[in-house]
Amino acid sequence: MRPHLASFALLAIAAARLDAQCNASSQKLIDDKKYDEARGELDAALKKNPSDDAALHCMGMVYVAMDKAPDAIEWFEKAVKANDKSSAHHLWLGNALGEQASHTNKLKLPFLARRIKSEFDKAVELDPKSWEARHGLIQFYSQAPGVMGGSMDKAKEQAREIGTFDAIRGHLEMAALLEKDKDVAGAEREFNAVVVAAPDSALGYNSLGNFYRRQKRYADAVSTYEKLLHAKPDAPNAHLLIGWNLKLGGENDRAEREIKQWLSAPPKDAPPQNLSAAHQWLGDIYGAQSKKDAARAEYQLALQINPKNAEAKKALDGLK
Repeated sequence: MRPHLASFALLAIAAARLDAQCNASSQKLIDDKKYDEARGELDAALKKNPSDDAALHCMGMVYVAMDKAPDAIEWFEKAVKANDKSSAHHLWLGNALGEQASHTNKLKLPFLARRIKSEFDKAVELDPKSWEARHGLIQFYSQAPGVMGGSMDKAKEQAREIGTFDAIRGHLEMAALLEKDKDVAGAEREFNAVVVAAPDSALGYNSLGNFYRRQKRYADAVSTYEKLLHAKPDAPNAHLLIGWNLKLGGENDRAEREIKQWLSAPPKDAPPQNLSAAHQWLGDIYGAQSKKDAARAEYQLALQINPKNAEAKKALDGLK
């Protein structure tokens, strides 16, 4: 059974670019989560030109960042009205409508599904090489029920279309669909194709390594990240990912060394979630070795870095 229609929009939003609709100043305010300031700046621009579709779109992006789908929909609709020929406006209106589906009465879902698909279709019509818009259609076709227009065959058609102008993205999209379809061998083949197509990029190795982890093939995941290190010795998270998969596979001694090596010189832009996870995994390793004090210290540090780390909190509570 396919997931509920509403779940697909999150994936579409995650993959879609922010586009170049926001000016540098407004985009930085959004990135810094200064939403009131961003809205103030955009309000000023719209007072000068109420039909500025880029500013209208950017206002929608503010509400996307704030996780307020109804407001985002309103602004993207205004952007579409101001400029119906922008693929980006239709793409993001489709994304926002999809997010709103999670709060929509089931009786209204068929109508909403038609709107979502219509917006993605229009985005593709206006820009056939927008992989983001085609990704939206892939998510729609692969996750919507058949009675609402879902179809894995049509989803794969879109992945093949992406492959005609972006081979790497096409392989990634097809791999995800084949994995969803339980065609593990086919998915592995597609992920490997990304590595072959871009041997000097971390993208293929990380995608293949994550695939192996999902399949609980931890040794293969470790081997993949080792190949990444051979190709790119400065790959920022390879040691951490090797340590994680070693831990999952029960090889705690080497896992501890790899994680500590990463922690000794983490990337300058390492997100708190990664730093917290590294300490959490060390806590797991020490817990498995009955080193409760060391485990407790690591879990506490993990929570200090990221108080929302639920796994670390659960593990810490389990030590009491």
